[in-house]
Amino acid sequence: MSTLVPHENQHHRWLRLDKIKEDSYRGECDAPGPNSRIYGGQVLAQALKAAYETTPAGFVVNSFHCYFIRGGEERTPIIYEVKRIRNGRNFAIRTVEAIQDGTVIHSSEFSFQREGSASNFTVTPKFPNVPPPEALKDAVVLRKEALANGVHPKKLRAFNTERIAPRCEVRACDEDVYLRGSDGRILKQYIWMRYQDPVDCADLSMTHSTLAYVSDLHLVMTGMLPYPHIEFKLQTSLDHSAWFHEFRFDVNEWILYEQECVAHSANRSLIHGRIWSRSGRLLMSTSQEGLIYPASTKPEKQKEVNVQGEKLNSKI
Repeated sequence: MSTLVPHENQHHRWLRLDKIKEDSYRGECDAPGPNSRIYGGQVLAQALKAAYETTPAGFVVNSFHCYFIRGGEERTPIIYEVKRIRNGRNFAIRTVEAIQDGTVIHSSEFSFQREGSASNFTVTPKFPNVPPPEALKDAVVLRKEALANGVHPKKLRAFNTERIAPRCEVRACDEDVYLRGSDGRILKQYIWMRYQDPVDCADLSMTHSTLAYVSDLHLVMTGMLPYPHIEFKLQTSLDHSAWFHEFRFDVNEWILYEQECVAHSANRSLIHGRIWSRSGRLLMSTSQEGLIYPASTKPEKQKEVNVQGEKLNSKI
């Protein structure tokens, strides 16, 4: 009989795991609709939680690299198989495969560092100059207002966070770019985010898994910025990597997600990201490759796009 992994706070049912046997766990993703696709960040967060269960005490995640191999189905159990690759003096490595209906849908590799084993010397970039979250509208409200004003859902770039990440509050610094894109003129956006259910800062496994969950939000949407105002038939994450610069922080406070599409070719966008605390501490750096297919079947033409004063060759 399976036993619940210690963390029974019903606020975080999306991250619950049942232990099946040694290094094997069962999770499930909930959704309002029975035929919805799983949000990749949720599978990533559950995989990290499973890896944490096998890691020696005193070790904290410092980086991860993962592949979103197949789209998963919500409300169908996922088995997380953990492999203990290395237990070193200062670092430990774990790989995790997420398996649904006998098929691998996600693969992750996590590096854990012994907390307190490194120096306190740090280098942090300058915090961006952006409006505070209190001066901005909630993204769910923005999307509903646009739809109420007659905008077709397929014309909106903003994903429905109310469905895929309902416990995350999101506020975009440039609301028009967030909703409709920039016609290729702007390749960067800043988004405030806050996880609404209480998380104990001392629970590092839960804190880090929650930040991993948030880190997958909207990167593909930023990867769509090189395109003009057109519809898309597919946009999805191929892979995702992140590096933790801080181990202790509060995910219930506002964090700023700086995202930039740095390249696009062969229907693949490369997006770099930085996640900041409101006080200006750099918490995490991210990098993701997104697969993007426009709805138009016409051959794409090579075009020069002026992006913030620089010339960029991109297929749009």
